[in-house]
Parts: sequence; structure tokens; C-alpha cells
Amino acid sequence: MNKNDKIDAIIDFVTSHPESTASRTIMRRYFLSNDMYESSKELGFELKDILQKEERDEIDFCYYLVK
Repeated sequence: MNKNDKIDAIIDFVTSHPESTASRTIMRRYFLSNDMYESSKELGFELKDILQKEERDEIDFCYYLVK
């Protein structure tokens, strides 16, 4: 699976299940607070921007959490 597909899967999971342990771990890892965003769509955009800049190992770690 390529990096962009993994990022999309991570974002889909986090925006669909923001209260899950995996989502909270990912949010804390990037110092994001779900309270900062009016919608899960905004959160998804911000998270995608952050993850696009990360190394493959970091993406793999987050993907592992949500799968």
C-alpha cells in the first residue's frame, strides 16, 4: 500500500472514530486537539497536511494503530 493510501485510511479512521484509543494516540502524537476544529472534515485536512510531511516509518506506525 502506498503512502497516500495509508494516510487516507488513517484520516478516515480518525475522523470516523475520534474517541478511539488509536485516534487519541495519533492526535496526541501530533499535538492536535479535536476541540480546535469545528468539524471532522477540518480535522482531516489538518491531519493530512501533517502526515504528508512525515517519514514512511511514522505513517506505517499510525496505519498500524488504526488497522
